[in-house]
Amino acid sequence: MKYFLRSHPAVSAALACVVLLSSAHLFASSGVVDAIEKKYVVTSLSTDHNQVTKDGTTMALKCAGIYSLPAGMMAVSAPPDTTVMDGKIKPLNVFAKGMLEKFGAHVLQTGDKVYITRIESKDDPKNDVVKFTISSVDSFDVTGQSSQQKFVAAVSFKFKKGYLNEASPDDVEQAIEAVMAPDTGTDEAQGGNNQNGGGPPQRSTGQPPLQASGAAPSNAAGPAPQNAPGPAPSQATAPLAPAGPAPTITLGESSTQVLQAMGMPLQMIDLGKKKTYVYKNMKIVFVDDKVSDVQ
Repeated sequence: MKYFLRSHPAVSAALACVVLLSSAHLFASSGVVDAIEKKYVVTSLSTDHNQVTKDGTTMALKCAGIYSLPAGMMAVSAPPDTTVMDGKIKPLNVFAKGMLEKFGAHVLQTGDKVYITRIESKDDPKNDVVKFTISSVDSFDVTGQSSQQKFVAAVSFKFKKGYLNEASPDDVEQAIEAVMAPDTGTDEAQGGNNQNGGGPPQRSTGQPPLQASGAAPSNAAGPAPQNAPGPAPSQATAPLAPAGPAPTITLGESSTQVLQAMGMPLQMIDLGKKKTYVYKNMKIVFVDDKVSDVQ
């Protein structure tokens, strides 16, 4: 091989150009991602997602439609991945929606606050991808459970091949912030001004408005009514239920039974009558919707 390259300098030069171009692309892409990571700081959370262990950037969603699953399911399933192209969320197909809804998926809405827990760049055959893993700031009801949980999702921003090599960080940030942008806390500040009788009118924060009960303001003359209710105590997030025994998969079980036991798989391979669900440590093969093999 060394002799071949020495005897064919044109080939050697061409290979060197390929290496240099690849290195330049990786450097440019990583430079954009580095800039994004500096602006959108990753938040570290406890394993149950209930406690912040390292502060990061809180983001506010600018549009609805991101599917998420309870944080407690992440031990057996990857978070659902929502694709964004040209500043728009790509809707899931009916099958994917049905599967996620079976497991208590929560669709995040405009104004919901989320933490960024991971940022990564990917280079697939067709697109440049910047992927965010996010966790809801608030807890929501979980289907079939009395407690609430935080919900986890992934959002993949896809760009044309080579875009990250050409674009500036500002261009990429503009695409990201069409879907989610740093929460500036403006609404809370304006609400404080209104309580003191000044400042611009309060904007909606996505939370239910305070109920107008006709009670006198806090600085009005006269004692407060004896039966006036006090401030509602803050709701502490209920702890997650202890983990149960490892799920058992039996030959002949349906795909629905397997999903109820194992959660959403990392990958689904659909070959008609034969389907394969890929989990972290196993593959489950179905024939005519019945378990026929476990690998």
